[in-house]
Amino acid sequence: MKQKSLGVNAILNGIKQCCSILFPLVTFPYVSRILGNGGYGKYSFSFSITNYFILFAALGIYTYAVREGAKIRNEQNKINKFCSQVFSINVCSSIISLLLLFCLVFISPKLGDYKSYIFIQSTAIIMTLLGTDWVNGIYEDYFYITIRYIIVQLLCLIAMFSFVKTSDDIISYCIIAVLATNGGNFINIIYVKRYVKIKFTFHMNLKEHLIPLLILFVNSIAISIYVNSDITILGFFENDVQVGIYSFSSKIYNLLKQLINAIIVVSVPRIAFIIKNKPEEYQLYMNKIFAVLNIILLPITIGMFLMSDSIILLAGGNQYINGNMALKILSIATLFAIYASLFTNCVLIVNRKEKKCLQATVCSSITNVALNFLFIPYIGMIGAAITTCIAEIINCFMQITFSKHYFYWKTIDFRSSWSCIIGSIFVAIICVTCNLIFETSLSQMISALIVSSITYGVILFIMKNPYVKDLIKTIKL
Repeated sequence: MKQKSLGVNAILNGIKQCCSILFPLVTFPYVSRILGNGGYGKYSFSFSITNYFILFAALGIYTYAVREGAKIRNEQNKINKFCSQVFSINVCSSIISLLLLFCLVFISPKLGDYKSYIFIQSTAIIMTLLGTDWVNGIYEDYFYITIRYIIVQLLCLIAMFSFVKTSDDIISYCIIAVLATNGGNFINIIYVKRYVKIKFTFHMNLKEHLIPLLILFVNSIAISIYVNSDITILGFFENDVQVGIYSFSSKIYNLLKQLINAIIVVSVPRIAFIIKNKPEEYQLYMNKIFAVLNIILLPITIGMFLMSDSIILLAGGNQYINGNMALKILSIATLFAIYASLFTNCVLIVNRKEKKCLQATVCSSITNVALNFLFIPYIGMIGAAITTCIAEIINCFMQITFSKHYFYWKTIDFRSSWSCIIGSIFVAIICVTCNLIFETSLSQMISALIVSSITYGVILFIMKNPYVKDLIKTIKL
């Protein structure tokens, strides 16, 4: 199979990640106004219930399948057998999840009024199962994934404005929301046949697959807790306005984090393939990914910290400006979150050390939840941001510590990092200067973005950073 450019994959996955966040950001103001507090509350509550069962049905299969499948994707018989086994396990987890969800709906009087919404939202489990989108991940087919996702999102956006017009259109919105996320899986049922032949089998090889799947599943649960606990706990101690302001800052933080993390996500199948077939090249690839991350991550973190006011004013308006300090703190968390993701996905998981990842994630989750209860009652959203930052720092250093036997720091060319650091210092100076000179947030942002980008690139070129001088060749790993 022809190797695909990691650079192109990273851009494509970044676009997809961006769309996955921009769609709810664009639709939320419209939907919340049309459905009203009661209608949108019903949707949100029913989805909060369904989401746990969607997570259970997923069972960590995507990450596991991409990691293991990428190693044998050039061996047709082996990959067919592997994909059939993973699909069959997913069938079982999906059936169990749906049965548990339906039992809960019929047993609980509280959920009786929400059952129609829950049943519609639960179809996401079936769509995800039949779509087997992890096959595309195994073969690094991010072009198809991205184009498919954008088309489906646009169609659903048109459908939302066409069919969600009154407060009684909750069911219509539930259907559209499910299709926006999972509608592309209908196409995938046919598309994946170009790569593998999947069929249900009772010979699932649970002895080999089940334990790592369960570890990845528990890890995803732990991540969900420490990512969402700040907003949940903030809601118990503060009013809806404070929660809304912090949630907005958190969405900006997550958007930038996911865009940068796209580089790491698309690297996983390639690294898994290398470990199996060309282990001597593993460290070389890791060095390049580490260097490219430094080039992108450091200036973005600096920019988000110093331009937080302008970012918030441009994205949400003056009503969210009180979240600027929270965004500054979260920008610091971005630095540690991305490095943690690098060592989690590209070192530990590809080397089958899921238990180490789980230990770090659980420790971070417990710390985050405990500190949330300690900080939030006294300093509100600032406390929520601080606990997130602390949790990311703990997770990062634990992942690095666990990775020391697989990632060799002595081989890293830190000389290239110095150019990134010096360039980022100039980015900081430019951002501060633009904030002082210009009055409007738009002029501050545009001037800072243009001048700092040019200056940063010139500094990297002058200091002869090898990963910028020939960046296209470097990222074509």
